[in-house]
Amino acid sequence: MTAPDLDEFGICDGISETIVTTMKGWSPNAAPIGIIRKGDRIFIRLFKGSTTYHNVQSEGFLVANVVNDPVILVRSTFSNLNQADFNFANVGGREVPILNKALSWVVFEYLDMKVTEETLVAELKLIHAHVNRCTVKAPNRGYNAVLEAAVHATRYRISGDEKYLKLIRAYSAIVSKCGGEQEKNAISILHEYMDK
Repeated sequence: MTAPDLDEFGICDGISETIVTTMKGWSPNAAPIGIIRKGDRIFIRLFKGSTTYHNVQSEGFLVANVVNDPVILVRSTFSNLNQADFNFANVGGREVPILNKALSWVVFEYLDMKVTEETLVAELKLIHAHVNRCTVKAPNRGYNAVLEAAVHATRYRISGDEKYLKLIRAYSAIVSKCGGEQEKNAISILHEYMDK
């Protein structure tokens, strides 16, 4: 049997921004993580200390959820999602956590893991892929701006460098101009997290 074409599940060449779900015992976790794809090779880079880092090391699998909901993106960046945000699927006798709002999800196991002082880099092997629903949606600059603002907010939290605050303000202006209600709600939530 041939492996599914990852393009059909939204994981394309380059870095595909997903929300990765993992488990430790019966406790699911979600965090925005880029899945790196170079042709047929798939990788993930995780920073030490994160829950996702520890779960992947101990459990050996992860689920890449493709979503287009900016609120879920921001909430999973800065806090734990609610149990009600998850469903579970049985894949190869293992219960895996998936997001209710996922358009598609792909289960990976790692083949090879390299751990450095700051990161874990793992080559991934596709185990199972599923499409929940197909939606046609034109690119929205507001959604992309929320995504970029969330990335810069995490960098600001780590480094404290003021340049990231300037970038967040610039992307917030794009959301204000180009985003819909969901994007505007998401950027508002991001600013609430930043003010804490």
